[in-house]
Amino acid sequence: MKSLSLILRIVAILAAAAAVALFFMSKGKLAEKQAELEQSQGMTQATQVELETANGQITSLGAQLSTERKSLADTKGKLESTRSEMYTAKQEVTRTQQQLKETKSTITELEDAATRLRADLVKTEKSLAEASKEAEIAQLNERIEELAKSNDTLKQDLNAAESLRRSSSSSSSSRNGSANGDSGSKKAGFSPNMAPAAQPASIGTETTVASISTANGIIILNSTPALGLTVGSEITLIQDLKALGKVQITKVTETLAIANILPGTKLRLSKGDTVKILH
Repeated sequence: MKSLSLILRIVAILAAAAAVALFFMSKGKLAEKQAELEQSQGMTQATQVELETANGQITSLGAQLSTERKSLADTKGKLESTRSEMYTAKQEVTRTQQQLKETKSTITELEDAATRLRADLVKTEKSLAEASKEAEIAQLNERIEELAKSNDTLKQDLNAAESLRRSSSSSSSSRNGSANGDSGSKKAGFSPNMAPAAQPASIGTETTVASISTANGIIILNSTPALGLTVGSEITLIQDLKALGKVQITKVTETLAIANILPGTKLRLSKGDTVKILH
């Protein structure tokens, strides 16, 4: 019994020792667990703070994302608008190019038409100039014909003037002979000439200057057939009983006579001046 009691006591002591040891071991582990728990709590708090910071950042990023999405939507709208404007501008450029091509074609046609019109204008001007020259030549021919008709009358007048001058000279000689030998003439049976003295001869028919160009050496006279002008004849122009110079007739019409001013002749005449003609 004593040994059993002793064994029990030993077992109890061992159990108590084991319990004490287990208590101390459990207490150390509990302290470690407490430290770990406190550390875990600290880490949890830090994680919570980081999580809250992350949530704030996420919220901020969400706001920025919304702003970016809105900006992207605006940019996309502007891009669509720009694309539409570019498409419209491209169509406008295409239409402008087409209009430019049509305008160039029209300009080419207008230039061709202008060239044709210029050619027609030149032809018309030439035709008008030729027609004007022909009309002027016809008028000059008519004037020349008139001058040719008046030439005969003028020649007759000149012949009459020459006859009058010769008669005047003969009468003067007869009177001088009668004054110097009146008694002799009576003895010879001659009687004095009692006819009236002849009138002085006319220098020529008057006419007017229709046109004159001393630079070209041409003068145009108003003429009638009575002047008796003929092509190739040389006449002397007289004004105020003074001989101005000689001209040579180159063309005669019914109303005009064209003449070349002969070398050495300087005519100080103007259109409308009156001159007399001496053949």
